[in-house]
Amino acid sequence: MTAQPAPAITPDHIQIPTPPSLLLDLERLLDADNVNLQSVAAVIAKDAGITAQIFRALTTPAYGLKKAPDSLGKAVSILGMKTLHDLVKGLCLRQALSGNGLQLEPFWERSAEVACLASNIAWAQRTVVNVLPEHAHLVGLFHDCGIPVLAMRTTDYCKAFCKGGSRAWPDVRKEDQKFSTDHTVVGYLVAKHWKLPEYVCQAVRHHHEIVEAEHKAATLVAILQMAIHIHNRHSGQDDGEWQEIETRVLDELGIHPDGLREFEEDIIERCQQQA
Repeated sequence: MTAQPAPAITPDHIQIPTPPSLLLDLERLLDADNVNLQSVAAVIAKDAGITAQIFRALTTPAYGLKKAPDSLGKAVSILGMKTLHDLVKGLCLRQALSGNGLQLEPFWERSAEVACLASNIAWAQRTVVNVLPEHAHLVGLFHDCGIPVLAMRTTDYCKAFCKGGSRAWPDVRKEDQKFSTDHTVVGYLVAKHWKLPEYVCQAVRHHHEIVEAEHKAATLVAILQMAIHIHNRHSGQDDGEWQEIETRVLDELGIHPDGLREFEEDIIERCQQQA
C-alpha cells in the first residue's frame, strides 16, 4: 500500500501563541507617558522565574557586572526599559510554547545555548557589527520557535524529537517538505505577533539563507549562523550548512579564517562561564 503524503500545514491552520499577560502588562506600562520604575519592577516580580533570569543576565559579560544588583528596581534601572522589554520577551517565549504534553527539553536547551552563543558573538564583535547583544539573544531564542508551534498543531511534525526520542537535531527542512510547511515562516509570524524588532523578525525568517549584504538583517543572520555552527561543532551535530555559508559569515562578522577556531573556543568559554 502506497504511503499517503502528510497533510499540508499552512499558517492559516496553526494558532500563533499569544504573549502572556505579564508581557502585555509590561508593554502597557512602557507605552504610558510617565513610566514608573517601581511599577515596572512590581509587574515583573509576579513571575519568580523571569525575575531570576533577569538577575542572572546582568552578571554576563554583556552588562559587565561582577554581581547582580540587590533589588529588582535597580536591575530594571541598569537594563533600561527597551533592553528589559526585549529580555522579558525572550524569557516569556518558553512559557508560551510549552504544553500539550510535548517533551521539548532538547529544543529549549539548544535554543538557550544558541542564544547565549549569539549574544556573546555580538558582544565580542561589537566594534564590527551594529547589533545589540540582547537582539542577538532574541533571534537565538526565536529562530526555530516555529517548530514547537507546528508540533503542537500535529504531533507527527518532528515526532521522534518532540517526544524526547532523540537528542539529535532533526533535519527540520525535510520535515517542512514532508508537511508542506515552513518553520521559518511560522517563526516569523510568531516574532511579528510578539512585536520583535523588524530586523529580528527578518532574521528569523531567513536564518537558513545567505542574506545579501544590503539586507538590514544580514549581520544578525550571520551572527545566528555562526552561533549555530559553533553549537553544532561543539555538540557533535551535523554541520552540513556551514561549508556553503562560511565565507560570507566570516566576512560579515570581520573574522579571519585563520582565527576562527580560537574565536569559537573563546565564545564557548564565555558561555560556559555564564552557565
